[in-house]
Amino acid sequence: MGNGRHSVVQKWLCGLLILSGLILGWSQGWAQQGDFEGTPAPELQRGVQLGGYLDLELFINSDRFDFRNHRLVPMIDAAVTDQVHFSCEIEFEYGGPQVATGDGEVKVEFAHVDLDLGGWKLRSGAILVPLGSTNLHHDSPIRSLTQRPLVARTVVPTTLTSAGVGALVEGVDGDWLLEIYALNGFNGGNSIDGYNIDSTSGIRAARPGLKSNGNRSASLCGRALWRPELGTEVGISAWHGSWDAQGELDLVIAVIDVTTVIGTGIEGIGPIELQLEVGMVGIELDEPARSEGVPSQLSASSIQLSRRFFPVTIEEWFGVESSCGLTLRLESEDLGGDRRRRSTIGFNIRPSDETILKFDFEQFTVDHQVDPEATIICSVATYF
Repeated sequence: MGNGRHSVVQKWLCGLLILSGLILGWSQGWAQQGDFEGTPAPELQRGVQLGGYLDLELFINSDRFDFRNHRLVPMIDAAVTDQVHFSCEIEFEYGGPQVATGDGEVKVEFAHVDLDLGGWKLRSGAILVPLGSTNLHHDSPIRSLTQRPLVARTVVPTTLTSAGVGALVEGVDGDWLLEIYALNGFNGGNSIDGYNIDSTSGIRAARPGLKSNGNRSASLCGRALWRPELGTEVGISAWHGSWDAQGELDLVIAVIDVTTVIGTGIEGIGPIELQLEVGMVGIELDEPARSEGVPSQLSASSIQLSRRFFPVTIEEWFGVESSCGLTLRLESEDLGGDRRRRSTIGFNIRPSDETILKFDFEQFTVDHQVDPEATIICSVATYF
């Protein structure tokens, strides 16, 4: 549980991962410095690729009419050598911190180096934490609805990134994948400066930093993914580490996600894609945290059904790669206060697989409260 009670096995695993990363990173850096005298050779062919995605959102109800230039996310990918691969995303949210409203930001969503060691990979840097499917696959153009699921906001505060090192092992046929990392932990605050965990935003404000972990053991996170057949994925993820500065109070996260295609048996409807994600957070509390109302448990779930169609009219407008779709998502969230539920029905048009126009109708219900007004959400997102 606390820092003094962490198992010898956990500390040994953390130390082994970190030591491996330092040794291999040093050896790679030494070899490159010897070849290029400390700087990359200009003529070196690295296979650098630049891309990214952009989205624009519109929220409409009686109290708002808001355009949101939510995200501009450049992506950089480079094959340094046959064994060394670099990849990163940098997000400009709401135009960045210099805009007039001051509510934008620029942040590294992930930036890691993979070293192929034959049969497994060592990954180090700013890691996109493998907790659930949404955090790993959060790009706006691939999602059928504008808003990310509630489970990916308060239980797994997407986009969730932490500095650390770890390993990836994949089956020969790609039918399974295992990831495990040692990472900086959550920063839950304290009774003097205030707590960053509450029943409104969950653990979102306590997300790990990329600079330091304090005098604490590294947190451990892992995900096992199984692909039993084409179109089906089952993932089980877990996180364990301390959330307080002293390393005495534990935080545990567990997430199960499933993506599959189900047959309806109804002529004209056809197969439907099912996406399920369920997450839970357990938070160990001391008396000051308990008296300040820090919740001991958070949970959220999401189930989504999507059907893709290929109407002739859409094909005439945009070409043979175009399609449209209908999506229904039902969600529930319990952060220690009144339970919230959200239902969303959406229609989308895809001129291509890389571009999507979304039209959503979203309704919240909150226990013991008057239901908030429904919101119409329209958005466009595209890769570039």
